[in-house]
Amino acid sequence: MRNACHELSPHSGCRAVGAPGRQEHQAAQMRAPLCLLLLLAHAVDMLALHRRKKQAGTGLGANCTGCVICSDENGCSACQQRLFLFIRREGIRQYGKCVHDCPLSFFGIRGQEANRCKKCGATCESCFSQDFCIRCKKRFHLYKGKCLPACPPGTLTHQSTRECQERNPRQKSRKDRKDRKDRRQRKDRKLERRPQLPGSQ
Repeated sequence: MRNACHELSPHSGCRAVGAPGRQEHQAAQMRAPLCLLLLLAHAVDMLALHRRKKQAGTGLGANCTGCVICSDENGCSACQQRLFLFIRREGIRQYGKCVHDCPLSFFGIRGQEANRCKKCGATCESCFSQDFCIRCKKRFHLYKGKCLPACPPGTLTHQSTRECQERNPRQKSRKDRKDRKDRRQRKDRKLERRPQLPGSQ
């Protein structure tokens, strides 16, 4: 095919190699359609190659670090092994990025086909999984991996972590003993204040 045209140019046309004069002119006319087909095929190949390069990056671009498949419009859609695919949503648009660790409010799921970052529950600030929270959002209290509006009975809220901690049984029994003692003392005081009836001695 390459020998069919000495020169491929859309402006100059094709020039046949070989026969001089009139035969050269006739040969060029016969080969012109073939040269045009070659030019068209080449243009189609270059366009397809350009599209493939745009859609499937090699991870060298700034937005495609760690990617196996990347596009300008949506970022990463597949990551290298061990990395997590984090998809950031902005309205109806989403953009993928490959990360070593999932960001705050997300947790990593490892799978056979892909590793992904998934969002924690609505009341959870940081989590191990969808069902186990490590830290809660403001106004919520952490109790056994769950975020609750208030700590359940028998627990106390730790001020800095907002974590519900069960009361120490010793503390509870001391408090109960103190309450019983206070009640006895109040009862004794009431008895002392009660007026004595005549002839009760």
